[in-house]
Amino acid sequence: TMSAADTCERLSVLSGYPMMQHLASAYPSMLSKQWVGSITDDGAALLPIGIFATLHAIRIAYEVRKGMQLAGRQPLLQELFTMLTFSFGGAILTSLMLGRTQPWLESNTTVPVYATAYLLMARMPGDLLYSFLRRTAPISDVFLAGVDGLIRGYGVTAAGVDLVRGMQGQAVSHSLVAWIVTGTVLGSGGGIIDDFLQISRARWAFRTPSMFTSVSLDIKLSFGATLGYILTTHAWTFAEHAPGFPLSSTLDAVLAMVPHLSDHEAHVISGLLCSAVLSTTAHMRAGQYAAAERASLATARRKKTDEVASDSSADIESDSE
Repeated sequence: TMSAADTCERLSVLSGYPMMQHLASAYPSMLSKQWVGSITDDGAALLPIGIFATLHAIRIAYEVRKGMQLAGRQPLLQELFTMLTFSFGGAILTSLMLGRTQPWLESNTTVPVYATAYLLMARMPGDLLYSFLRRTAPISDVFLAGVDGLIRGYGVTAAGVDLVRGMQGQAVSHSLVAWIVTGTVLGSGGGIIDDFLQISRARWAFRTPSMFTSVSLDIKLSFGATLGYILTTHAWTFAEHAPGFPLSSTLDAVLAMVPHLSDHEAHVISGLLCSAVLSTTAHMRAGQYAAAERASLATARRKKTDEVASDSSADIESDSE
């Protein structure tokens, strides 16, 4: 029987807020909501494509296209491969580490949706999608980054930490290192792969990754969300997972001082915090990108003017001869 002390210890600090409880229970279904719901006779979705998955695909495609626009466009297949690697990089690395099937291979819609998003972003007639997002910046940047944050905050916790915790019968399910590494890599894997292999550049090259000298925001955010989730849900206790660890009882007493959240509440808090950080960063970077874009256009105009002037001078010299 659970004692009164145990009940108080496990009671969430947000248990008295009905709106938070409703949001926490609705959060997973909200992220998986599809464009057209169950309107067919058998209850199946008419268009079984997730709304948030589509917006996430557009966000990654948009950021990759922006990078290519300044650094120089590449062949379509190379750009598409880069976009898909950024999209699934975290899942690719964590699945390799845990010896699991690649999740993007298990779905019949994931790769087509993300590939289509980039094809529309990169090769749409009239460049309508990319032009629309650029004209509506920084609003478009902030909105898409906010959606990305909601997905990432949920992903590193539910699809990262909880995935490892649920691997019952395997030693990795009791490894705090595995929980933290999986959550961190899941939220930043695409950038890690690019840092090693330079896939976003015209010519790939294996190099010492810069993350060892300057840790990216994606890694910091994913690590923070992962660690925060573990601490606030009290998922880890030394008494349960590492009873022989030195000072385990003392360390558990310190961990118990962290305000407790239920798993569902922590998913929401993680998503909201990631969304806030990414949205704020996107607003700042949108201004920086716009300035770089204007400078690039001015340089291109000057180059074109110089070429025209050079051709005109050559024509005059030819006529005089």
